[in-house]
Amino acid sequence: MTAFDPLLDRAADDRYATWDAAYVLGSLSSEERREYEAHLKTCAHCRSAVAELSGIPALLSKVGPADFREFDSAPAEPPAEVLPGLLDKVRARRRRSRWMATAAVGLAAAVLAVGIAIVMRPETFGVQTGTPPQASGQQLEMNKVSETPINATISMTGYGWGTRIDMACTYGDWGQRDAPPQDLAMVVVGNDGTRNQIATWLGLSGATALPSANTPMQMDEIAAVQLVSSESGEVLLERSL
Repeated sequence: MTAFDPLLDRAADDRYATWDAAYVLGSLSSEERREYEAHLKTCAHCRSAVAELSGIPALLSKVGPADFREFDSAPAEPPAEVLPGLLDKVRARRRRSRWMATAAVGLAAAVLAVGIAIVMRPETFGVQTGTPPQASGQQLEMNKVSETPINATISMTGYGWGTRIDMACTYGDWGQRDAPPQDLAMVVVGNDGTRNQIATWLGLSGATALPSANTPMQMDEIAAVQLVSSESGEVLLERSL
């Protein structure tokens, strides 16, 4: 090993230093997500960082339409004396070593919040036209098919083009990191028996993941939604509809 090898290793690790929040909030591209999941299998530090942030999606999932009523009115102008104090606080925060990580989480949360607003009130943003979506209106608990520490619920929203499925998947007890990472996938089973894998993610012990995916099937064409091991194909959880 040369004197430069530790520096090269550190540079490689630093590439993923701010990816944890984006991964938890689903902001990475498909290619970046696969790259980061491969890195998580060998990096205990990053797995720990992801587990620490895993509670954020669960909190954001509780946001309801009433929380976005503020979009209907213009924000009030802040008092003149607020600006100097705010600038002082910003300067102080910039001197803190974890400012970048905090800013990344805030930005990703804001992006996700806007995404939730678009889904819940798309007409506010001029996104949706035609027939409004039809939602199942409740969280549906998935049933265990195999022995597994994983628990999950799903919610479904129907559109003219198909169905969106949102899942909340918890791997073991929150904060307990006593199991290895596991490659997981969401599978949709049609009334005709067809099976389509529509999402994959890396399950981390003690963490909650919120995978979402779309299928061209209408809600009444779906017989079941399954959570499977993407490596073996074993069905772990299932919700029949």
